[in-house]
Amino acid sequence: KMPYKFIDGLTTADVAFQAKGKTLKELFESAALAMFDIMAAPKKVKKKIIKKFSLEEDNLENLMFKFLDEIIFFKDSDALVFNSSKVDVKQNKNLKLTATLYGDRIDYKKQELKVDPKAVTMHKFEVKKDKNSYYARVVVDI
Repeated sequence: KMPYKFIDGLTTADVAFQAKGKTLKELFESAALAMFDIMAAPKKVKKKIIKKFSLEEDNLENLMFKFLDEIIFFKDSDALVFNSSKVDVKQNKNLKLTATLYGDRIDYKKQELKVDPKAVTMHKFEVKKDKNSYYARVVVDI
């Protein structure tokens, strides 16, 4: 079963998804996978290029927002799409995230490209913890 699902009919000029994970690591990796899947079919993207970055925020919402924004930034600035990620989230005074993204340059011939996300929006944006899982609901402008 997929760790994320797309939500139909929420709005028209965007794509919405809900991601989940038992841990913060799983939640962020699930959300990343959903974001990758919006841009290109992950199975058709090779792991040729590695992008590493880290972020620090004082709450989960801001961290998720910045994290997904960073993925869009790499697409826009470096023409990259990804198929997987490794994420680590540590909670001290703040939340510190380190991420490694695996992907390749956009290739219209070889990759099954889908839509072009412009930005993550605050519309219906939510990150929350249940008893034993984390959830994120994200709306992406396309």
